[in-house]
Amino acid sequence: AQTDEGQKETYRIRPHSGLYFVLGCLFLLKKEYRLRKNKEFRQIYAEKHSAAAGCVVLYIMKKDDDLSLPKVGFSVSKKVGNSVVRNSCRRRLREAVRPLLKDMRPGTRYIFIGRNALVNADFVRIQKDIAKVLKRLDCLGK
Repeated sequence: AQTDEGQKETYRIRPHSGLYFVLGCLFLLKKEYRLRKNKEFRQIYAEKHSAAAGCVVLYIMKKDDDLSLPKVGFSVSKKVGNSVVRNSCRRRLREAVRPLLKDMRPGTRYIFIGRNALVNADFVRIQKDIAKVLKRLDCLGK
C-alpha cells in the first residue's frame, strides 16, 4: 500500500518472524549461501556430526580445503505442524542465522533443524540456541 506521500510502506509479515516486506520482495538468503539439493542434505546427514540445544539441532560437514562461502540449509519436520507453521519456523531460523553468516567458517555446510519447541519459542531464545550449537561444534570464527 502507498502512503499519502506516494512511498511504499514497510509491512511486518508476522510479529515473531523477523521478515519484512519492502518494495514488493522478501529479504531472502542469498543463493550462494543456500543448500538446495537433496543430495547435499544427505551428504551432511551422513557425516553424523551434530549438536542440539533447546529448539534447534545442527548438522555440519567441514571441508578444510574449501574456501568458498558457508552453505546453510533449513529443515522442519511435518511433526512440528502444518505447512504454515513449518514455513514460519524456517523463516525464523533463517533470520536468526543470517547475522551469523559472516562469522561462520568458510567451506562448511550447515543444516539447521527446527524442533517442536521452535513453534512457541521467542526469537531471542532461537538466537541463543543457534549460537550455542555453533559454539559447541566450533563453527564460529574464520
